[in-house]
Amino acid sequence: MMAWSTHDPTTKRLFFLFGLWLVVIVISSLLSPHFLQASTIPFLLQYVPIIGLLGIGQTLVILSGGPGIDLSVGAMLSLVGLAVGWLFTLGVDIYAACLLGILFGAMLGAVNGVLINWIGIPSLMATLATLFAYSGLALALTGGTPIGGLPDHFTWLGQGQIWLIPNHFLLVFVPVAIILHVVLTYMRVGRHIYAAGNDERAAHLIGIRVRRLRTGLYILSGVLAALAAIMNLSWFQAARPDAGIGMELLSITVAVLGGTYIFGGQGRIAGTVLAIMIVTTLQVGLQLANVSQAWQLGVIGVLLIGSVGINTLLGRQSLGQSLGRLMGQAK
Repeated sequence: MMAWSTHDPTTKRLFFLFGLWLVVIVISSLLSPHFLQASTIPFLLQYVPIIGLLGIGQTLVILSGGPGIDLSVGAMLSLVGLAVGWLFTLGVDIYAACLLGILFGAMLGAVNGVLINWIGIPSLMATLATLFAYSGLALALTGGTPIGGLPDHFTWLGQGQIWLIPNHFLLVFVPVAIILHVVLTYMRVGRHIYAAGNDERAAHLIGIRVRRLRTGLYILSGVLAALAAIMNLSWFQAARPDAGIGMELLSITVAVLGGTYIFGGQGRIAGTVLAIMIVTTLQVGLQLANVSQAWQLGVIGVLLIGSVGINTLLGRQSLGQSLGRLMGQAK
């Protein structure tokens, strides 16, 4: 079990992220007088679940080491959305189509897991290849034309609200984040993920089936991408072959900004969630201030560079503390 000590660099990171989120809220309110209105809450939270699920999946893949990364999450979102829309046009009930879409997402994730962990292709190359394959398939099957005509009652998930909180945030994103936080922090499989990310050879020696574990996490990443696709479908009422373009980079951004070490073994779901809130709040604030998309991407890039630097500093501090304890024990 991981201790939540204030001296733990990861816990310090969470305090830093929360403070950064407050700073972003203040800056956004100064940039736009409309930001602090009640209507901003559902507008902001509407964007969180989709990139949030992709970011959490990315976090788990990176945490397990390898080093692992999944560049295909946006393409999986697009392809699963099209598959669900296509099944509905064939007469399949929309909710049955969604279940089949989740299974399809798991299959797409399994392809990544097998290519990386059993065939031995580096994750960067393997998921870059599947990014192009899944995106190309989405375009080829539709000719670039969206699939619409989804039933009106399906909008309850992506457009409905409970006390100004979007349904897909409250009913999907929050439960998934809590469950995976509990699994990662308090259960044996969570300890195995950290062990595999910190030292693969040691993990093998204590009996952890590292390849199977990492493959399972790529499958889970595919499932989370499928859930994100379903929420996207319900929100926009159309399946677009370009729906997930750019989301793979945002998912990596929130994972790293949230404190996930790019080579594995360090990070928390809570950090990723805070990073998602920071990035989304910043994007919404800049949109309300009529700042161009190019500047928005530039600001997020600066955030990412700063987060990598802070991760490095905290990592060195953690290493220094560990060496100090060892020296003290030696004396």
